[in-house]
Amino acid sequence: MFKTRTLGDSHPQKKTVEDRNELDQPMLREHQESQIDECNSHRRVEHEDIEHDPSSLEEHLDEQEQQLLKQLEQLKLRKQRAQVQKYPDQDHPQQAQKHEYSEQQTEYPEHQTQYPKQQDLQQQRYLESEQQHQQYSEQQKPNEQFWAQQQPRSFEIKKQQRRGAPLQQYNILLFGETGAGKSTLINYITNYFLGGSIHKLRIAIPTKHHQATEGWKYSEKDLHDETKSKTSECITYTFTTDVACYNFIDTPGLSDTEGTAKDDEHIMKIMAAAESKGTLSAIIIVVNGTMSRATVNLRNTLTLLKSSVPDVLLKNLVVVLTNCSKSSASFNLKQLNPWKVPNDNVFHMNNSALVKSVHEWREDVEMMDELMEHWKKSMKTIEKITQKIKKLGNKTTSAFKDMRLKRNKIKAELHGILLEVKKLQRMQDQLICAQTAEKDITTDIKKYENYKQTRQVDYVELEAAPYHSTICMKHTTVCHEGCGLSFTSTQGDNIFKGCACMSGANCRVCECDHSTHYHDMKKPVKKTKTVEDILHDVKALHDKHTNKKAQLQKKINSLSSDIDSLKNALDNKEAGIKKCCEELKTLCSYFNFVDELRSVIDTMERDARTLTNMQARQDAEARINNIVHIANQLSATM
Repeated sequence: MFKTRTLGDSHPQKKTVEDRNELDQPMLREHQESQIDECNSHRRVEHEDIEHDPSSLEEHLDEQEQQLLKQLEQLKLRKQRAQVQKYPDQDHPQQAQKHEYSEQQTEYPEHQTQYPKQQDLQQQRYLESEQQHQQYSEQQKPNEQFWAQQQPRSFEIKKQQRRGAPLQQYNILLFGETGAGKSTLINYITNYFLGGSIHKLRIAIPTKHHQATEGWKYSEKDLHDETKSKTSECITYTFTTDVACYNFIDTPGLSDTEGTAKDDEHIMKIMAAAESKGTLSAIIIVVNGTMSRATVNLRNTLTLLKSSVPDVLLKNLVVVLTNCSKSSASFNLKQLNPWKVPNDNVFHMNNSALVKSVHEWREDVEMMDELMEHWKKSMKTIEKITQKIKKLGNKTTSAFKDMRLKRNKIKAELHGILLEVKKLQRMQDQLICAQTAEKDITTDIKKYENYKQTRQVDYVELEAAPYHSTICMKHTTVCHEGCGLSFTSTQGDNIFKGCACMSGANCRVCECDHSTHYHDMKKPVKKTKTVEDILHDVKALHDKHTNKKAQLQKKINSLSSDIDSLKNALDNKEAGIKKCCEELKTLCSYFNFVDELRSVIDTMERDARTLTNMQARQDAEARINNIVHIANQLSATM
């Protein structure tokens, strides 16, 4: 398209500069275009990454802006240098550019229509790239606003954090019965911090008449059932300003139709959420301000709250009366006794704008004006609440942890007592059974104790005599009393063959031969004695029952010892429970010990009614009375 420019020999210096500038100008523009294209491409890639990580949006924009400005400055500087080298006598680059363009028209008349076209094309491409960058910046602004809504934080806050200025954290816990308006209060707070209006509502938590607009996490259910808690979990909603971060913890409602077990579950969740925050700035109790008298549900809710809020946070209590103004509120703050909430910690809000459908008031000018007035007052009230939160300051939530540990210890000890009492009852039943068995065995032993029988037996006993007799050594019998033979001391002497008791070779009495006989100065005397006969089968039964009785006595002794030890252990557990309850009372003066111990007492009473042993039942009732006394004693000092 262009021919190579050749200058005469009369301008050697100019030839060198112009040749260099002719080469530099296309390269400069080409480099400028490639840098802009690269920046645009890099911004598009980063834009995709930023959409996945909105928290780093402002940081990326700052970096890209700085890079782009730096690149443009470098390009301008190179262009100015090139123009100064070509036209050193010109003071302004714009004049040099005009001079260059006029010279080109003069020296190259045949190309005066081509070069401007190419220059205009390149300039147009540059302007298009700048326009694309401007369009991208304009497109990025809604995206910034969108992510700012999704994760409420300001860019100024990020810069402060990078400079080492952390945001002041305020954690606020919301309490209230089902239907009091906690979630509605969160929605009003959302509109306050995010700039919502009655005509453009910002809804964090869906309601019966409004869908959520912020895309935040929530746990609402049963939106159309006013008897059930809409919130099932503790959810934190975070809002930030230039210097502070407010974390509002929406909690499940209490005293709904799902029963006390669900209330206990919700209380545990609420206390766990408070403990996890580390500090709390305020506990906001949300109450329906139109209720002149405390209903059963409200009284139950207040009782649960008083058993859950530690003393260290009582000065940080804030009451928000909903559905009313200061002049129309019917709720009597004395119903919070013994809590003492200062008047400047009590706020009133008429949240009618969110409890009605937009279609109900959009065409009604009078209603709209009224709702607008309520809306403005509510926004001012929220402003006052935030100022009050700042003024109250942060308090540690370690008391919630201490309360949880004490309550768990009390429950563990009570559960241990319940198990030990059941074990004691089983051991007492075993003792009674053993004692009864022992009595039965004693009766059987008496029945089998006559295993011996006696009878009278006649027998002959040798006694001293003045004469001698022939006696059989083998049978110890007197074969011939007063023998006429001469006395001999030789046993089996042949003389005995001639004894009168002999008949031939053998004795007529003992039928033994003469060799078994001897003489002794004895005579036979008939006597009678008593003989004892043992019935061995009866004796075996007697012995068996005797051994069994011994075993039962050993078991009875062991059970008695174990029962005494177990009673001592129960006494120690009762003392431990009393001590733990007293420590818990120092943490929470209004803790309801009767409610805490009632379930265990009921179980113990039910088990005691099943006892058939009077002593065991008396022991169980005494144990129950001790626990009841602990509960009444601690509750009486509230």
